[in-house]
Amino acid sequence: MEQHTTGEERDGTAPPPAPPLSPEAATRALRDVEDAQARARFQARTVPGWYGPAAGAVLAIYVIVAQRFLESGNAAVQLWVALPLAGLAALALRRIARRRRGVVPPDSEAARAERTKRTLTILFPALLVACLAGGACAALGGSAHVAVTVLAVALGLGFWAGFARHNTAIDRRLRDMRGSA
Repeated sequence: MEQHTTGEERDGTAPPPAPPLSPEAATRALRDVEDAQARARFQARTVPGWYGPAAGAVLAIYVIVAQRFLESGNAAVQLWVALPLAGLAALALRRIARRRRGVVPPDSEAARAERTKRTLTILFPALLVACLAGGACAALGGSAHVAVTVLAVALGLGFWAGFARHNTAIDRRLRDMRGSA
């Protein structure tokens, strides 16, 4: 017999009722749903794989072009520096407007702390390595342009490694969650 979308069969009779769930089965189903929600939250926090190389390339190119503008005495360096800042300000204003309209819920203290931790675990090692590489280049007698270029490339590679490390940590948590289920 064929079924309609209403659930009734063609002959007009209703389908048989589903058997009632036992309390243990209901508890197990609820736990499975909660586990799936937790896995989905972790999966949503992963960063796409192309973010790392893209961040590295953008940072390296941006710093190299800014250095060229500074060396040539070009007035476009102010515009080159102002554009990313204007973009960040626009994103911040958009987020504030969305939060006021209720589209984005306010962050809890725990969510804010997690985001700060995630940012620092990516940003701090990248900045440290970049500064050490740029400083070593300058200490070894490289020109200022070479030192800034090395700093930019090291910063880009540091961000790439940071994003990869972030994703690896989340993947490890997801594997642990699947293994314990």
